[in-house]
Amino acid sequence: MSMKNSKNIQEVDFIAILKNYNFSLDDGKKLASLHDIIVKYEDSLIIKFYEFIFNFEYAKSFLKDKDTLKRHEEGIKNWYKNLFCGKYELSYFENLNFISEVHVRIGLPAHYVNAAFSFIRGFLIEVLISENKIGFIDSLNKIIDINLDILTLSYRQVEQSKLLKDVLFLKKVVESGSIEPYLQAIFNTKTMKIEKYESLMRLIDISSFEAYSVFPYLEVSKKIKLYEKMMRMMIEKTFLFFNDKEVEFSINLSYEDISNKSFIDFLYKMISSFKRPSNIIFEILETDFIEDFDIVVEFTKSVRMYGCKIAIDDFGSGFSSMENILKLKPEYIKIDGSLIKNLHISKESQTLVKNITNIAKDLNCKTVAEYVHCKEVFTIVKELNVDYLQGFYLHKPEKL
Repeated sequence: MSMKNSKNIQEVDFIAILKNYNFSLDDGKKLASLHDIIVKYEDSLIIKFYEFIFNFEYAKSFLKDKDTLKRHEEGIKNWYKNLFCGKYELSYFENLNFISEVHVRIGLPAHYVNAAFSFIRGFLIEVLISENKIGFIDSLNKIIDINLDILTLSYRQVEQSKLLKDVLFLKKVVESGSIEPYLQAIFNTKTMKIEKYESLMRLIDISSFEAYSVFPYLEVSKKIKLYEKMMRMMIEKTFLFFNDKEVEFSINLSYEDISNKSFIDFLYKMISSFKRPSNIIFEILETDFIEDFDIVVEFTKSVRMYGCKIAIDDFGSGFSSMENILKLKPEYIKIDGSLIKNLHISKESQTLVKNITNIAKDLNCKTVAEYVHCKEVFTIVKELNVDYLQGFYLHKPEKL
């Protein structure tokens, strides 16, 4: 066992963990006395355990070859018998810490660990009941809880470390004003000329100048109250760039933006000072309709008074009703990317996209196919009479 593993477990302090679960010497003796009984059920556990975990896609992919499965089975057997070793000292906890580090290294999902423990706990309780050892269940639950605590500790450490890293990164980005709009071109399907752009938020690492999508950082930015500042920077820079240009551009807004009075007041002020408000398109996620549709309607009415247009983003993701679409009367419907990216391999996606384009024509609005990522999708989506095309196959987002 490496010094690193020993140091980690000492930081956790295994004695404190034992005390936390009121795990006593008597508990250890009880578990040790069960060892011979438990061994009798080893084969049954292994069979039922693998029947259970192979319901998980991760297990199917990770344990797909015989050698890996054999090593995994040996590890499970050793861990299972060690539950009843009777000696829960530093070496026992060092071994658990090592297992935990392996889990993190191979990317084992935390929910998989929790589900596996739930199964094993249930199996062992049934064994103790059948063996008339009900008085030993409390000690069993204690050692199971302790194992679960240690085997998920590294996940919590990784999560906390990543959270801290993300917080520091976002604060640096906002303090340095390193929020940059990246533009992705939108092409007219018939002429294949660029007619519009979508403005996408990118976070710039000031040390490496690398640009990162905002999506992995959205939840953290909201928790630490930086999201609104980031959106304001995005709006200001996008409007400044397009203010003297005769071209339409779109910006994504969430329900959180629309329902935030201070942000909306700022946005209306920006629109009122913009030279050509009719060039502005606000994209609203279809899924945001489930929050408070009246607020969405009120927003669309207000921005249309300035001449702005509305696009429904990710249409086809399945949450809104057609009644709501009719009320909004959007100028554009942006078809959900999950449908577009599978056009070349899914007849069902082709049928859905075809139906959406027909609906859009009845509503007198234009359609945009996002996620055009390859030649095959490009060819099919043109045949389906979508009005506009957008995606990496045609144009990758680039800095202003």
